[in-house]
Amino acid sequence: MLDRKVFDDGIAELLVGFPNLVMTSVRADLWYKYSKHLTDRQWQGRVDRCIKLCIKAVPVLADILDERGYYKDDYFRA
Repeated sequence: MLDRKVFDDGIAELLVGFPNLVMTSVRADLWYKYSKHLTDRQWQGRVDRCIKLCIKAVPVLADILDERGYYKDDYFRA
């Protein structure tokens, strides 16, 4: 299960990487709800991958979770 501090650290990185991203406490709680099944390493890997590969100015949670593999990188796959 994803540690909340690791999650929050990843969100902090995303906010630096995507200056137009708006993260409220309510949104963060929702994102955590749908991300907490990941391990700490998986979450960090997906954040890293999104910062490197997401092409949207403001990524959404689906971009970060990337369950369909649009940003395929086998190293970070669940």
